[in-house]
Amino acid sequence: MADFAGIAKQFTEYYYNQFDTDRSQLAPLYRDNSMLTFESAAVAGAGPIVEKLTSLPFAKVKHQVSTLDAQPGQDGGIIILVTGALLVDEEQRPMNYSQCFQLLPDGAGSYFIFNDIFKLVFAPELVVHRYQIAFKEISNDDAQRGVRLEEFQLGVVCIFLCFALGIANLFHLSLVIIFSVFCLVSSFIIIFIEIPLLMRVCPTSSTFDTFMQRFTTNYMRALIYLVMAAIQWISLVVDATSLIAAAVLLTITAGLYALAGVKGQAFTGSKTLGGQGVAQMIV
Repeated sequence: MADFAGIAKQFTEYYYNQFDTDRSQLAPLYRDNSMLTFESAAVAGAGPIVEKLTSLPFAKVKHQVSTLDAQPGQDGGIIILVTGALLVDEEQRPMNYSQCFQLLPDGAGSYFIFNDIFKLVFAPELVVHRYQIAFKEISNDDAQRGVRLEEFQLGVVCIFLCFALGIANLFHLSLVIIFSVFCLVSSFIIIFIEIPLLMRVCPTSSTFDTFMQRFTTNYMRALIYLVMAAIQWISLVVDATSLIAAAVLLTITAGLYALAGVKGQAFTGSKTLGGQGVAQMIV
C-alpha cells in the first residue's frame, strides 16, 4: 500500500499553495471526468472547474489548514478531508471551511482530482448572532457603508408588502393575475437584494447568484426597484387594484437609492448581511 498519508499531505500543500498563488494554474490537477461541488454549485471537467475557481469574487486568498485526514480508496485512490480557515482580499475575519478530495492514479505514477467538494462552515450560534446584530450594524456602520437605514427599512417593508399583495391579487380572473405573480416574485428578489447572506444559506444556482451580485450599488438597486415598480404601475391599465400600493412603495425606495447614489454614498454591503466577508465566497 502506498504512503497515502504522505501523498495526501504533499498534495494538500501543493494544491493550496497553487490556489493561493494562481488558481488558474490548477487545471493539470483535474481531468475531463473530474467534478467539483463548490458551495452546492456543481461543475464537471477540468476546463469548467478552473473557470469556476477563477471566477470567484475575490482577488487574494490565503488558506490555513487546521486538520488533514486521509484514507486509502479503491483502485489505488486516496480520500482526503481538510478543514481550515481562509482569508479573502482585505477581510480580517477568517471563514472556516471543509474540503474533501478523492484522488485517483493517473496511470503515469501520479494522481489527479476525481472528486472535489468545498463548503464554508458556520457555527449555528454564530449565524444566529449575526442575524441578531444585523440591524445594529446597519445603523452603526452607516457612515462607512454609505447606504442609509431608510433604504434598507423600506426594502424590508417592500418584501412583506409585495408578498402579501401578490398573494391577495392572485385570485383575480383577469390579467391582474400576471402582475400579481410579478409582485410575488419581486418580494423574493428583494429578499436576496437586501440580505445577500441568504445566497450563502439557500441552494441557489450560479446563474441566479451572478445576476443578484449586479445589484450591489445604489444606482443598480434603484434601477431594479424602478423596474419592479413600473411593472406594477402598468397593472393599473388592466384594473385598479391594491397593487398600486406596491408600485408606490417600490418607486419611493428606488428614489431613495437613486438619491443616495447622487449624493455619492457609494454602497458597500454589510458584512453581517453578506457583503464583503460572509458572501465573498458566494458562487
